[in-house]
Amino acid sequence: MIIFILLLNTTPFRAQRVEIINQQGERIVHLSGNVEIIQDTTEIICGEAQLNETKGMVVLKKDVQIKDKAGKIQADTAVYFFKEHFSILKGSVKLLFENQVIAADSLEYHGNRRFVEMFQNIVLEDMKNKIIAKGQKGWYDLNSEIGSLTSDAEIALSRNDKPPIVITAREFFLKTKENYCYGYDSVTALIDSIIIFCDTIAYDLKNGKGFMVHPRALEKKNELKGISGEFVLKDNTISYFKVQSGIASYWTADGTHNVVEGENINILFREGRAFWVEITGNSRGKLYLKENVGD
Repeated sequence: MIIFILLLNTTPFRAQRVEIINQQGERIVHLSGNVEIIQDTTEIICGEAQLNETKGMVVLKKDVQIKDKAGKIQADTAVYFFKEHFSILKGSVKLLFENQVIAADSLEYHGNRRFVEMFQNIVLEDMKNKIIAKGQKGWYDLNSEIGSLTSDAEIALSRNDKPPIVITAREFFLKTKENYCYGYDSVTALIDSIIIFCDTIAYDLKNGKGFMVHPRALEKKNELKGISGEFVLKDNTISYFKVQSGIASYWTADGTHNVVEGENINILFREGRAFWVEITGNSRGKLYLKENVGD
């Protein structure tokens, strides 16, 4: 049998069992079995709840779900404060909204502001941009779709029939509505056989363009570095790499080693391999002899 009652003046509750007690001057209500709590546009579902009417909060247990206009949050346990529309959720937490999913060990949700704080083993999946972002601490504004991830932060950009592009950094700043992500401090990006190190990276998720500060790119024995740089992906494969005030050290197909410098160094790629190098502006370089066999 489902029992329906009104508590907290205007907040309706449903449960299979209701127990109301006064404990140390506080009114406590125990709800169990198919618990449902409605507050304005927020719906709470769980297996068991302990409501403190005096403090205006409720402890939720067993398959907790909190639904509002932003989406749905799932967790093992939670604490919800009615006046503030604020919840603290723990254990297999998952927030689902529009084309994004946020998972974490624990999460704090400010319902009035649609603002999320996340802690430990965070995974943010953006289906629109086909990225999966990870970190150990972060926040996200559901209204503006802007957020940040820190501590072991990583972003993986999915590609059809190819390994993802993986970028790590001390911190990522996400602007998913604008299709941009930014990585700061000790940035590393892995694109097929190319490893890029830089201080800062800005990546256009929609157009496949990356902009870097102090980039250093390695591909086998080849190296390219500069004060700033950019790259472009075409068909999810790198097609263009450019640095300013740069120096390049590379080997040709016949084993010749070249070192070149210039204000701008442009490298074109075909099927992920460099095939054309152009140096402009105060260009200079050194050409070494062909490698001896077995050297």
